[in-house]
Amino acid sequence: MTRDNWRSKGPLFVVMALAGILIGLFASVFAVAGIALGLRDAVKPADVVRHLATKSTVFESMSIVNGGPGHPDWPRYTNPSWTVHAGQTVVLRITSYDTGTAPLGGVQTAFDAVSGTISGTETVDGKAFRSFPNTQIAHTFTVVGLGLNLPIPAAPSGGSVTVTARFVAQRAGAFVWQCYAPCGSGPNSMGGAMSVMGWMEGRIDVLA
Repeated sequence: MTRDNWRSKGPLFVVMALAGILIGLFASVFAVAGIALGLRDAVKPADVVRHLATKSTVFESMSIVNGGPGHPDWPRYTNPSWTVHAGQTVVLRITSYDTGTAPLGGVQTAFDAVSGTISGTETVDGKAFRSFPNTQIAHTFTVVGLGLNLPIPAAPSGGSVTVTARFVAQRAGAFVWQCYAPCGSGPNSMGGAMSVMGWMEGRIDVLA
């Protein structure tokens, strides 16, 4: 290239060379970022699956009975407090001997539907249900913090009913469960056993 040509075209070549270098740098950055994102997406699900796969299945049993120390007429859950680990599958079995009903009212009618279980259902004496008619409900087992709700129907006269459900304790923490059916005392049936820990409410500790 002659001196005149360099004077006229040299700056253009310099600009083009710099542009090429910049394009190469951007391409490298995006490539590295893409690899990083790809590795993140490839590894993260595997870690989650592996974490859940190491967690065991635990079984918890509760009963709903009538009467207890100092209050022979109050309904209560046995085994009101228990501990599991985050990621564990919990198989919960509740056997109720309470033949009375406590129809839900107002906003509480939402608790006639099963929520938070693995299948979206609970089994009652071996038959799957997603909800129950309000007039048949005696109690609920509701853990608002875990999004879990199990309606418990009234037991037949002189007998019992068994509700079984499977759910995963998704996160660590201390969670209060409560019955949201008005089965207590007082003018709105929300007093007495309904507001006493160890009767119609209890605690689930989910450890990390």
